[in-house]
Amino acid sequence: MKPENERNRGLETDAYRDVQSLAGTRDRLRILQVLSESPHAQSELEERVDVHRTTLRRNLRELQQRDWITERNGKVYELTPGGEIVLSSFADLLRDVESAAKLGSFLSKIPREFPVDVDVLSSGAIAVNGFDVPFAAVNEFTSFIERADRLRLCVPAINPKYTSVLAQRESATDIEILGPAKCFETVVQTEPAEFDALQRSETVRMIGIDEYPSYGICIGENRCMIVAYNDESGIHGVLAFDDSVSDIGRWAKERYASFKRPENRTETY
Repeated sequence: MKPENERNRGLETDAYRDVQSLAGTRDRLRILQVLSESPHAQSELEERVDVHRTTLRRNLRELQQRDWITERNGKVYELTPGGEIVLSSFADLLRDVESAAKLGSFLSKIPREFPVDVDVLSSGAIAVNGFDVPFAAVNEFTSFIERADRLRLCVPAINPKYTSVLAQRESATDIEILGPAKCFETVVQTEPAEFDALQRSETVRMIGIDEYPSYGICIGENRCMIVAYNDESGIHGVLAFDDSVSDIGRWAKERYASFKRPENRTETY
């Protein structure tokens, strides 16, 4: 009987080859996805997958050799139970890798000594600006503001776009904003009309603090959000959590209160 470590290496090698087979070309993954809908003839697969007939045949042979698909009479192919499991597992793997990559990108923009455990952070809904979706995080942040009836923000910078959204929401939302004096001064210079509307509103409080937050905190009625910024103080990524009374929600409220402590306030606008 083989030692356990040898058996594990064998399993890892087989699994690696299986993953490599699917990851090596999108065509094989696409074939499995199409066949998961229903059996297809080879001619139909050629059209759906959009590959040359020779390439399709080669990929079909490999998938058959792995027992992920089977051929009926008349060159009609269907997914096997094993193929269904592999397809589902591979889709889960892709989602996990994507989430891990986004979380890694997010963590690269916040302090290394950030006090919240990575496992807790990974439970949040993440959005990071990228090449395919350059405003993913910005849009999530804006949506958070637009949906809140009660909003607490502690941020290192305020983009003019958010100022406009806040000004539009001021009559319907109880808003409090904490930030260094520089972020409010920037708004005064770039969006004086919106800043004036916020300043005159009875439902908005803007408080300058003698501290530069290295990340943003947003707290709504039932949600909270952590915001990571790039070097230019633009939003890089956001992590949103639906339960504001969870451990992460309690942490966000405690951290917000720490920024707001009386001795840390410099000015009320």
